[in-house]
Amino acid sequence: MAAGEWGLEPRDEEYLEWLLEASRGCIEGREAAHLLDAALSSCRGIVEVRLGEALFLIPCSQLPEAWANLVHVYCLNDYRVGELLEVRPGDVVIDAGSYLGFFAVRAALLMRRRGLVVAVEPNPYARRILYANLEANGLENVARVDPRALAGCSSCTRSLYLAEPWVNTSTMPGYLEYMGADRTGRLQVPAVGLPRLLASHGLGRVDLLKLDIEGAELEVLEHAAREGLLGPDRVKQLVVETHPPLVEPSRVEALLRLSGYNTYTMALGEQWRQAVVVAVQP
Repeated sequence: MAAGEWGLEPRDEEYLEWLLEASRGCIEGREAAHLLDAALSSCRGIVEVRLGEALFLIPCSQLPEAWANLVHVYCLNDYRVGELLEVRPGDVVIDAGSYLGFFAVRAALLMRRRGLVVAVEPNPYARRILYANLEANGLENVARVDPRALAGCSSCTRSLYLAEPWVNTSTMPGYLEYMGADRTGRLQVPAVGLPRLLASHGLGRVDLLKLDIEGAELEVLEHAAREGLLGPDRVKQLVVETHPPLVEPSRVEALLRLSGYNTYTMALGEQWRQAVVVAVQP
């Protein structure tokens, strides 16, 4: 069924058509059709999507944005896993900004269920689905969920600005406005810096740190650098998603190079509203 048959605005129709095209060859046709029907209908429950060996539970209320996130993590491989970055059995992965758990599940399966994924997600609504997706894939013994926010402090409290859709929830109030998201509430949540996060999980080093924390990426990295944690001997690989001009990828890249990494920056889309910085050992 074509999106246009639902009387959508041209911009919305283009977005759904792009999602269908980007899913081709990655998400099976019947699964993509299932996502499209759920995005267009008045569905209020959960849609189940099978992607290879992974199974995902996605709230209908979070479509189509959650579908787009799934496409970016798996189909477009924004984080360049298997290209610039490697995830191997026995690795330790920090997934900061885990959202519904798409990357956490992917990393755990790439490890062949041997290793550790720490999924950091302060949004309680997204976190419920994150737990469900880890359970649906039998990853309870591989993954831990941490409910704190990552921040540029050792230990503090931060305001979490809840957004609709959930993917835009942030501790940075200007981020929601920049993304055009509706603010639905505010919570006070515990927050920690990267050194305290690792210490609380008994970790001395990390094989891959993924940061997609909606505008707080640079402050987290700067704090880690001040504390002597940012370097290939402690954090082997990083992938940092940024949203210029809120967080300029050039500043992230400069900090990571000063910390001893080789870096690569890639725009997501044509207008540099999102970019990914990858950092690896020289």
